[in-house]
Amino acid sequence: MVDHFSTYLYQKRGFYYFSRRVPQEIHKHFPKHRIVLALNTRSRAKALKCAQVICQRLDERWLPMRLDALGLGVIKHDVKAIDAAPTLSEATQQYLQLKGMGKAKTFHQAALRNAGTVIEICGDRVVTEYRATDAGQVCDVKVLDEQLMPV
Repeated sequence: MVDHFSTYLYQKRGFYYFSRRVPQEIHKHFPKHRIVLALNTRSRAKALKCAQVICQRLDERWLPMRLDALGLGVIKHDVKAIDAAPTLSEATQQYLQLKGMGKAKTFHQAALRNAGTVIEICGDRVVTEYRATDAGQVCDVKVLDEQLMPV
């Protein structure tokens, strides 16, 4: 298989950089016609891995724009699928049913304990409604609990 990610890499003063041209049909969406990013690494292996991730994300973002430019329309997300998202407690039960078969009792206890902690602190919400700030709240409460525990 040809490694085409290396064509987006170049070295300058020992560090790797990512450089990729913006497709012609979506130039109007970008202020520049080339994307250049410093990868902050001297390792070719790390640079190739980063280039692969960046290319994948760019392609995912550019596909709807390219289809729209060709008159094929933008890919719409199914609103019903988002509305049908389970709550954290439902998702935990589904997870245990799918992944918990044949696992030790401690696997089930850990999953229920972790989900229970999040539900206790943030509430039992639809999984798409949790935000990074909620994770921060959980971490803050856990750190505070550890500090208050007697030794």
